[in-house]
Amino acid sequence: MLYAARASRTENQDAIDAAIVGMLADPKEARAGIQEVHFLPFNPVDKRTALTYIDSAGNWHRASKGAPEQIIALCNCKEDVRKKVHAVIDKFAERGLRSLAVARQEVPEKSKDAPGEPWQLIGLLPLYDPPRHDSAETIRRALNLGVNVKMITGDQLAIAKETVRRLGMGTNMYPSSSLLGGDKDSSIAALPVDELIEKADGFAGVFPEHKYEIVKRLQERKHICGLTGDGVNDAPALKKADIGIAVADATDAARSASDIVLTEPGLSVIISAVLTSRAIFQRMKNYKACHILADFCLHLYGSTE
Repeated sequence: MLYAARASRTENQDAIDAAIVGMLADPKEARAGIQEVHFLPFNPVDKRTALTYIDSAGNWHRASKGAPEQIIALCNCKEDVRKKVHAVIDKFAERGLRSLAVARQEVPEKSKDAPGEPWQLIGLLPLYDPPRHDSAETIRRALNLGVNVKMITGDQLAIAKETVRRLGMGTNMYPSSSLLGGDKDSSIAALPVDELIEKADGFAGVFPEHKYEIVKRLQERKHICGLTGDGVNDAPALKKADIGIAVADATDAARSASDIVLTEPGLSVIISAVLTSRAIFQRMKNYKACHILADFCLHLYGSTE
């Protein structure tokens, strides 16, 4: 836990960093007795954070936490270790728990850019990240309005399936690799990628480029596509979507790329926007119909004179 806390921000924290540092008896322990040299923030490609630091004896170290696959690759774990790790991850995922892997490294070169000695895998941390309390109701209302909802997440497939089950969505969740035409199970092997995207309830383990591709292919099949997002990596897909929606606390890049910016947490306001826009569109149709009818009546009256 201490190494995970050291690989977390102590200021301007996201929810995960706050939860991990908060688990310490004293949050100050995360930086106690060490000198911070360099912090690597999370990014959607590396999917991990890391801290290079100097201990009280002058020795250099690194601590890192992040997506298990990234940390396993970083540590170059043997096959038997990988199997044990995946078995634990699968057990966590069946309960709807996300997993974070933690690793450490000695840096004898005493430089923040040095490769250091081989990374050592320390362990796994389970995290419970439940959907918002109003998410299930929001999705139910959207479906009742004829709006098809898909979940696109970086979480692993088992967690995504458990999440959509809790939200009352369909369970046709697929790994992002299926978007590239690979790793399809027998039930979808014959489906073209475009049709798979159209029929799926969502995709797991996605990268930023997958979001853009999903939006693009749905639009090619004549669907009006809306997308919610908050990160810099979401900006291209938000710009591509017919209706890009930046959620509360989104980055400036996401806000700039979006058509709508939400100012309050949650997505329930989207339902209000759908209802309002449909009411406006119906009024426009009614006005046009009345205008045409009035012109027709005037023309008919003029013809009879």
